[in-house]
Amino acid sequence: MLDVFNFPTPQQSNYQEFYGGGDTTGALPTRDWIKPRGASMVRFMLIGAGGGGANSSSTAGAGGGGSGAVTSWIGPAIFIPDILQVAVGVGGKASDGIASAIFYRASNGDNQILTAAGGSSALAGGAGGTAMTANYFTASGIFTSIAGQAGAAVSSTASGTNVSASSTTFLSGGGGGAGGSAGTGGSVTPNYGYTALPVTTAGGSVAGANGYFITQPILVGCGGAGGTTSTSVGSAGGNGGIGCGGGGAGEDAVSGGGRGGDGAVFIWAW
Repeated sequence: MLDVFNFPTPQQSNYQEFYGGGDTTGALPTRDWIKPRGASMVRFMLIGAGGGGANSSSTAGAGGGGSGAVTSWIGPAIFIPDILQVAVGVGGKASDGIASAIFYRASNGDNQILTAAGGSSALAGGAGGTAMTANYFTASGIFTSIAGQAGAAVSSTASGTNVSASSTTFLSGGGGGAGGSAGTGGSVTPNYGYTALPVTTAGGSVAGANGYFITQPILVGCGGAGGTTSTSVGSAGGNGGIGCGGGGAGEDAVSGGGRGGDGAVFIWAW
């Protein structure tokens, strides 16, 4: 950025957070990010939205939604336009999560430079968002992109399938919904020894526990737990934390799978 007044370089980081907005129909709204004056380096972290837990059928519980991918880039600020557009993905509701992305707006239209794919939703269990393939922009700095974690598969027993922490990402997929006449929903166990989501007692009236997303004391996200069943009705799955999958619905659930968590974008400049 041209600095005609010769201002000194800031010594502290400029940090901005962008969270979800909009819905799953139509184009995502974008927000401007303006490069701070005097910045030497920039880091981007993008989190794709989680897939929704699937709706169940009259004969089986449903699989959990997959978590979004995580994409990061760090490099010299001189290689970045003064203004970028940020679009934050929306979590799925019995549907796929939407990617988060950063665009450079040029005379030929919007050029997508970074993206983090959303997780998917499927009765058999949603897939994690796919890792981004390196492009012309990523070659200008240090780039990584990690695929999301798959949601729980449909269980072959009455209780829903549990999800254990991923070894490659801080996000998690959603738990599976219960089948049969008296099954408990699948739980989710996050990383770093955090307690697994509580397993809802079989009964079909209480939805699976909602997941969460925290940055302190350490960054971790948790998907929603699966719904339960009783002899006549199943419950909804829990909602996922940011970037995480929703829980699958229990067999015969009227309200369906839990919503996947919206995505997020974090930007540091110093």
